[in-house]
Amino acid sequence: MLFKVAISRLAMGKIISHTRKPYEQIGLLLGGLEGGELKVTDAIEGEGEADGLTSIFSAQRMAKIAQEMMMGRIQGSIVGWYHSHIGCGVFMSDLDVQTQIKLQQFSPYIIALVIDSVLNEFGVFTYLTNLGVVQLPEEYITIE
Repeated sequence: MLFKVAISRLAMGKIISHTRKPYEQIGLLLGGLEGGELKVTDAIEGEGEADGLTSIFSAQRMAKIAQEMMMGRIQGSIVGWYHSHIGCGVFMSDLDVQTQIKLQQFSPYIIALVIDSVLNEFGVFTYLTNLGVVQLPEEYITIE
């Protein structure tokens, strides 16, 4: 099942700013589901290990974010994750697919946003059991 995704300018701006570094970056997408459309309202930078090819979200950072959400300091629910590719295009690697499958155990409305800041492009992906990884068509994505 494909669904529409609306990304706020605030969230997209944070993602673009964070992923301008010369190595892969990772973060979480926050928002909620409204009328069958996934609204991404904010983005939170990940902290952890990163090299030229991979970025790992640390367990400590996840615990801190969860605590801040429970205390009401962070609004919204986790609706996905983002990460960068550096000059190699927008796609989902095998590791990315495994990460997406794990996250979608909690909700089918979890997305992966992949951004290549060198090529100035991004894509939004989901995982469908019968099809595997699917990149959402451009007409399903809006920046507002």
